[in-house]
Amino acid sequence: MNLDNDLFQHLPVPSVQWAATHGGRARQNPAFGRAFAPGTLSVPLPHWTDGVHLTHLQASSGEYRVCRVTLSTLPCQDRVAIIEDVHDYHLDPLTGLLDRRAMMLDAGQRPPCPTATLALLDVDRLGQVNDLLGHAAGDRVLRLLGDLLGRAARAGGAHAYRLGGDEFVICSPHPLTDTHLGGLQVRYRDALRALGIPSGSFSYGLAHAPQHGETLDDLLAHADTQLARQKRDRRGGLAAQFERLMQAGRAPRPGTAHRADRSRASDGRTSNESAVPADPRDQIRAVRGYHRALL
Repeated sequence: MNLDNDLFQHLPVPSVQWAATHGGRARQNPAFGRAFAPGTLSVPLPHWTDGVHLTHLQASSGEYRVCRVTLSTLPCQDRVAIIEDVHDYHLDPLTGLLDRRAMMLDAGQRPPCPTATLALLDVDRLGQVNDLLGHAAGDRVLRLLGDLLGRAARAGGAHAYRLGGDEFVICSPHPLTDTHLGGLQVRYRDALRALGIPSGSFSYGLAHAPQHGETLDDLLAHADTQLARQKRDRRGGLAAQFERLMQAGRAPRPGTAHRADRSRASDGRTSNESAVPADPRDQIRAVRGYHRALL
């Protein structure tokens, strides 16, 4: 069975055929020429088998798009690839950035997309924005950061992704430093003020290849550790945060200061010493406040 040339040329979807009798030379139908840049997928990769594959192909606009390639071997040993642009299925609907599936696809490419630095970002106190201003305001915050990351990534030849929730990733072929992220932080805060949100920030962790790993999993793990450390340092450490909350929970109520002083004097403590709340309900309230502050 051969794929008739006229039929191949008039297929409505982008297609490539490799003829077994012509040394595996590829030919493309007009639909392929309209959709993709010249030379894209000119030969079948040797490790590709018949079936469905996902890959990036360069569109005629110059943009790399996520595409589904269905490869088949005909009885005459010709190979045919039917190509569908499924890029929009791999976009986060809120921010328009590529999603986690697209990031995993990029990591699995052969050769893999070059990554010198992976930056993992996390929006600070998004839950408070949702609680105080509503989830619509929280969505605007996420879209705003997604837009900033997308524009910064395109300008630097990098890729930006939304992993889900309040987490984002930038994979850059060039080294990124705290200076780069600091400049992005300033633009983010300025944009938040323009939305009527007086303050805001994001935390981040950086991982550099190859010293912190060569696989996506290794780089993500290191960046996640750095991000958690930055959040902990901003809070002054868990022990310091807990102590501040416990101190706040021991603040005397109006009109009880003198009574508290007499109580301290009676058990030999000075006015600068404090006791852990004896009432279990006070302890529970303090711990609950501690947990809320960590969210």
